[in-house]
Amino acid sequence: MLDAIRGVALCGILFVNIIDMGGPVAMDRPLAPPSVGDPDWQIWSVMHLFLTGTMRGLFSLLFGVGLLLFLGNDSGTDRLRALLRRLVLLLLFGIANATLLLWPGDILVTYALAGALAVLCHRLQANALFGLVLVTMLLLSIWGALQAPGIRAADMVYSAPMLAREMAARLGSYGDTLAYMSRVSWVWANSGFLYVWMGDALLFMLLGMALYRSGWFDPDGGVDGVTGRLLAIGYGGGLSLRMLQLALVWPEGGAPTALSASVDQPARLLLTVGHLTLLRWLWRGGCQSATAQVLGLMGRMPLTLYLAQSAIGAVIFSGFGLGYWNSLSWPQLWGVALLILLAQALFARLWFSLFAYGPLEWAWRWGTYGARPQLR
Repeated sequence: MLDAIRGVALCGILFVNIIDMGGPVAMDRPLAPPSVGDPDWQIWSVMHLFLTGTMRGLFSLLFGVGLLLFLGNDSGTDRLRALLRRLVLLLLFGIANATLLLWPGDILVTYALAGALAVLCHRLQANALFGLVLVTMLLLSIWGALQAPGIRAADMVYSAPMLAREMAARLGSYGDTLAYMSRVSWVWANSGFLYVWMGDALLFMLLGMALYRSGWFDPDGGVDGVTGRLLAIGYGGGLSLRMLQLALVWPEGGAPTALSASVDQPARLLLTVGHLTLLRWLWRGGCQSATAQVLGLMGRMPLTLYLAQSAIGAVIFSGFGLGYWNSLSWPQLWGVALLILLAQALFARLWFSLFAYGPLEWAWRWGTYGARPQLR
């Protein structure tokens, strides 16, 4: 079940990331002014309602579960050292993704740093972890509300010089693109955004740990009686808050308001819980179709497929590749994402018919334990 949910999150993340891969990397909205009839803004609205932040939330939540599964009942020094080695290796994978693979939107660096903080809480029980979730969500919401009034609609859109500068870099040689994207990664990593992203990831890692401690992921965990209520609260509350955000930011050209920013994390948390509850209910209800099985295979090699998405995106959109940067509409970009995911699903199925681990997962495991695992 965990692998299948991770596979869903991996697919959803690409539908969000493909927009910045195929267009201006620092814009989260279409270039044109908001319009209900604009297909780009239609995709933006659907993405905002269901995917933005929630797929990353699922991934972060499962990362927190993975930390506890890795430690198991043995939280001694040796096991903690192995976990820290694992996080250091993840940090290095993330640095390579943010530079060599040309993806400043990398999340692995953030996960490695937030994961180190989450490890400090691994001995806490469910109630204490849920308390930390609420405190972290409150702090992030306050920060967002304080920052929002300083962001104008004009700040959300590239100026002509900015667009020309990024176009020259991203449609230039590999060296041009590497220099530009590495600089963007460096600026973001040395700004306050990094701390916000760490808090963002930590929030959901703690939520995953709390759910795990409460028995939510147990095969026969006693939560089926409240599944309907969790779905109603998650989707009802989350979608209501997301629709409120849309109503607030649409007249502002996509720029946040204090209110829309303050409800962002609660909306994201509720929707993520709704997604998680739905997927768990479907799985436990016997919905283990061929599609679910393939998603499970994809979820067994998330590091390989996530980094491959960056590499594939670089080839498709960069000047040293096919050069499609900023030339496709958002619906077309989603079509590209779908083709990439279908190819990755086929790859995962073929790979696991021969091997026990994904290629990078195998290397990651080798580095974690210091012994080469059997690949076949």
